[in-house]
Amino acid sequence: MSRFKIIYTILLLLALSLFFGIFFGLGYPEIQKANYISTYCTIDDKTISSKYCCYKKCNYCNTANAVAPICTDLKSQWNLLSPETCASAVLANSSLSNVCPINDLKGECDDGYYCCSKCCSTCTSCSNSCSSPGSSSSCSTSCVSYSCNCSCCNSTYHRSCQIICPTCYSAVLTMSYQKDDKSSYIPITTNITVEYRENLNGAEQFFAKYPISSTIQCFYSPKDPFKVLLNVQLTVKTWVAVGITASFLTIILMYGTWYLFSKNATIFKDYKYRVLIMEIALWCGTIIPPLLILIDLIPFTNGKILWTLAVIFIALGWAPIHTITCMKTRGWRFISAFAVTIITFILPLTIFSIFSIYTLNMNLYTSMLILAIIIPLGINIIMFLLWDFCVIKCRPILIL
Repeated sequence: MSRFKIIYTILLLLALSLFFGIFFGLGYPEIQKANYISTYCTIDDKTISSKYCCYKKCNYCNTANAVAPICTDLKSQWNLLSPETCASAVLANSSLSNVCPINDLKGECDDGYYCCSKCCSTCTSCSNSCSSPGSSSSCSTSCVSYSCNCSCCNSTYHRSCQIICPTCYSAVLTMSYQKDDKSSYIPITTNITVEYRENLNGAEQFFAKYPISSTIQCFYSPKDPFKVLLNVQLTVKTWVAVGITASFLTIILMYGTWYLFSKNATIFKDYKYRVLIMEIALWCGTIIPPLLILIDLIPFTNGKILWTLAVIFIALGWAPIHTITCMKTRGWRFISAFAVTIITFILPLTIFSIFSIYTLNMNLYTSMLILAIIIPLGINIIMFLLWDFCVIKCRPILIL
């Protein structure tokens, strides 16, 4: 595999990972929030809860004390304690105060094995490439050095780390609302928790916006009425990130497909607009329709219209391929080939698909969907695969 193909494959995988990671990690949860139902909630109570949010900080390669506890055990133990309990233990001079992370206590712990540094050998990989312009040929050799045979040359089996436990705060709103259950209203009481980490002032400012007994707009999940949000607005930064990663992926795909179709031979070899036709088929007929169906996940979009557009894109995107195939394999003129494309591909695919999209009868939906697939597929199999067979086998019979 050439260096260009390796680099392109890495970039394509990176772009796909970034797009799907950001879309499903950040974008899709916001899409789900858009389906929440608006109502009005009454603030019944509000409290600020505190807890230790311990984290591990490790030295580079120091060895822990022989009596140091295991890091995961110490972190779990301190996270289970509450700052209020530890503060009371200190005031009462209780024995519990000896195991509390008081005053941002940094407890040494044993984090187990750690490789501090690796030692590697240097290997070289060479490849030959030859070109033959005209009657002469020339060859060249290119070599690349890389690290290989790596092994750990400095390690410790008892890495020294510290567990640091600052106090973190959460603002908890207790609220109630009346859920419309068609025939009656059901009272629902639930909590909304907002994490503020070490920012106690931020939690207090949040509470200042919501006095007790006040009524505010809120949104609850249709699947779980106890899951309530204060707003369901889409975050601009999230969708800017989704758009940037989608643009990056689109550019890579466009360049890759153009390179593929311009370099490799297809059934349209020597045809003037071969690359353009393949690009239309790939994007309009293959890539854009799934994107339209993906947008259907957003609740405030019209799914039926998007599915209709997807069907139209598939039909029109692959129409040039079908038409040129008719011209190349059957020897038909453009008008004849395009007419066959309309009759055998575009019309049956779009008509039966649109019927299946808009019908409310499930049996009719299934029948129309099957016809939308079977009729174009069957006609074209007969036309392209069985045509010559029938002509060869049937002509002697017809002559007789």
